[in-house]
Amino acid sequence: MLGGTEFVGRAVTEAALGRDWQVTVFHRGHHAPPPGVRVLTGDRTGGERGLAALAGHAGDWDLVVDTWSGVPTAVRDSARLLAGRAGHYTYVSSRSVYACPAPAGLDEDGPLVAGASPDEDGRDGDVPYDRAKRGGELAALDAFGDRALLARAGLIIGPGRTSDGCPGGSPGSPAAAR
Repeated sequence: MLGGTEFVGRAVTEAALGRDWQVTVFHRGHHAPPPGVRVLTGDRTGGERGLAALAGHAGDWDLVVDTWSGVPTAVRDSARLLAGRAGHYTYVSSRSVYACPAPAGLDEDGPLVAGASPDEDGRDGDVPYDRAKRGGELAALDAFGDRALLARAGLIIGPGRTSDGCPGGSPGSPAAAR
């Protein structure tokens, strides 16, 4: 699990542990991981140095789950590193990767946001969320090909949500209470 200590990543990690799966969590160390996981600490935005713990870990994995929503280079670098060591790569993306306005009858083959690249690193400013997620998808596909699953979720809500993406504001916010 890349991440695994907050929101969606934590929910995936806890579900896997509930099935008695062996789980390795690679995270920055800002939050305590669920008990029972093997922990690797590093920073995916730190290049080779940030990925050293992941690169130095002996062994392979059946599946990698990645929920990253920042710069696509973090997905690119970790996916490339793991391509020969993991059977499958699941990237939790977003319906935001579809071009706006969405045509009636939109399905998974619909038009996608333009200008996304797995090589966007944010040096020229923040990478917009839609392009960051699409760049992450491209990175996963480049490294894993047909062994990559792109899960394009709509709005995800639940325990541990930290962003203000809910319609009307975050649960409990003044906007949501109106």
